[in-house]
Amino acid sequence: MSFAERPTDATDRTHTFWPAYPVQPGFPDRPAYGILQDHSQATVSLVLGAIALCTGFVFLSPVAWWLGNQALAEIDASPGVYNNRGMAQAGQICGMIGTALLAVGLLFLVVMVIVLLAAA
Repeated sequence: MSFAERPTDATDRTHTFWPAYPVQPGFPDRPAYGILQDHSQATVSLVLGAIALCTGFVFLSPVAWWLGNQALAEIDASPGVYNNRGMAQAGQICGMIGTALLAVGLLFLVVMVIVLLAAA
């Protein structure tokens, strides 16, 4: 099969692609070999972490950290199924940074309340 004759539609599973191997069938809970899917919790983790850091809603950061941990555990438990491990790691890191900022902000708030109560 020459390059010009090679099919270009990757969604059609009846064709064979270069090299001339057909896409292997999957099982009900796993996709076909070579077709990886996105882990939805990894995407949600990254989005929540980015929203928390960009908008100041740092109370979303622990949720992003937790979802990122869960997504990483599931991605590592089933290799060859998910392809967005980097998104899970990025969401986890954004959640960690936002949670640290939340802790610093709460600590500052507590110190200010103690100082104001001591001054009164």
